[in-house]
Amino acid sequence: MKDDAKKIFRGIVIYTKGEEKRDFAVLVDGDRIIDVEEFSILKEQFPFVQLLDVPGYFYPAFFDSHVHLVELSNVMSSVDARNFKGYDDLIDILKSKQDEPFYIYNLDFNNLTIGQWEKLFNLPLKIFIQSIDEHSVFVSRVFLERAMIKIREVEGGVLVKKKGNFIGIFKDRAIELVNFIKEREISPESIERSFNYLLKRGITSVVNFDFSIYSLLEKLKRNGLKIRIVQSIKKESLKDIVTGNVRTNDGDVFLKFGPLKCFMDGSLGSKTAYMKNGFPFKGVLTMNIEELNWIIQFANSHGIQVAVHAIGSGAVHIVLEALFKYGNTQMRNRIEHLQFIDIEDLALLEKTSFIASMQPIHATSDFPIFKRIMGDYKLAYPWNTVLKANKMLTFGSDVPVDDASPVLGINAAVMRTPENMNESFQKEECISVSEALDAYTKGSSYASFSEDYIGEIKKGNLADFAILKKSLFSDNINNSVLGTIVGGKLGWMK
Repeated sequence: MKDDAKKIFRGIVIYTKGEEKRDFAVLVDGDRIIDVEEFSILKEQFPFVQLLDVPGYFYPAFFDSHVHLVELSNVMSSVDARNFKGYDDLIDILKSKQDEPFYIYNLDFNNLTIGQWEKLFNLPLKIFIQSIDEHSVFVSRVFLERAMIKIREVEGGVLVKKKGNFIGIFKDRAIELVNFIKEREISPESIERSFNYLLKRGITSVVNFDFSIYSLLEKLKRNGLKIRIVQSIKKESLKDIVTGNVRTNDGDVFLKFGPLKCFMDGSLGSKTAYMKNGFPFKGVLTMNIEELNWIIQFANSHGIQVAVHAIGSGAVHIVLEALFKYGNTQMRNRIEHLQFIDIEDLALLEKTSFIASMQPIHATSDFPIFKRIMGDYKLAYPWNTVLKANKMLTFGSDVPVDDASPVLGINAAVMRTPENMNESFQKEECISVSEALDAYTKGSSYASFSEDYIGEIKKGNLADFAILKKSLFSDNINNSVLGTIVGGKLGWMK
């Protein structure tokens, strides 16, 4: 197996390639790679280049194709309930902290009973809790009353009740009723913490699917952004964006517009993913088919890429049909997540032009929920099936839903081994290290119209590198990031 790992020094990157064990080098001038050649040749041509002796293996920097910068900032400044086991852990937090309101993120809502949610709802405290999949939120009664929120049914949304009485849980489009409660001011400092979080994982580029942050990013850009950001477009802003003559890929190498984002269904954890034939549950459609068809036609005709959230097999079927009938193949439209496919849709999958934006770490972190809800459902988290249908993969994390680490993501894609298991599940969907690495580099850059300057270590590209402790092609691909370089400058070093 060829290993394209690189080792960097100041101005020059050294690496070992293939079985020949030849030393190659990459010459960097400013923020660009200006040559790639055998080390001895470049050293002879440029004898005065000072070498930066950093141990480790160099790869093209990782590109996370699906992040939420605002949500990540919120989680980093709030209570992270990822490891909470149940109701008692929540009560302990509420007792230990005196300041209201309480903002709690990343809770597995399935760990509490309906009765426990009812108790929380009636506590005389202002409590906001967001589920780990971001498709359910809980707001306590007193918080709702003080915010003067009137509860009503919402198409494509769910209000969870007990014996007809509302208990504070909103799912999918019903969350729109309480969105303003969690909208807190995002400070430059909190966004900087998010950037550092990403850099520590070898990530220098992201597609951001939080919409409210663009003006802040523009301000931060004046002093220099630490990472490269492709900013998505809110569905409700489509006509305004077109009127303003904004197009996907408008901007520069540090901040530009990306795809328009829309939702076709919910999530697995909230049981709102829309499943074909209602199996093993029905789920919900969060947008009607006619609206989706119009969005794809209108957006693509005005130079705007579309990214459609579709998790359940029914939602995936609808989106595949819509993209096949109405999508412009030049716009590189995307399906986000694509966790479940019905076997009858394999022919549709093969003939439809789109890019599959998937999160391999979801397969391992979702496994307990998957087994409980989906049983042995086949064509789940189907990376290999998608590749065999000649579709391009772009990988990401959906952070803060899961850890953004591409190393963990590559491990999940290659091994599909959930925590506390000794073997992979549905190993026919495993892919190779090379394929997973490409999805975090070449695939992500192509999906964002960035392939002309990032995604590979080659002449003319920007000097963005991730430094790993070990080769990804070693026997144990669990790894640690030693440093990250952005445009020839050190972004972070361990």
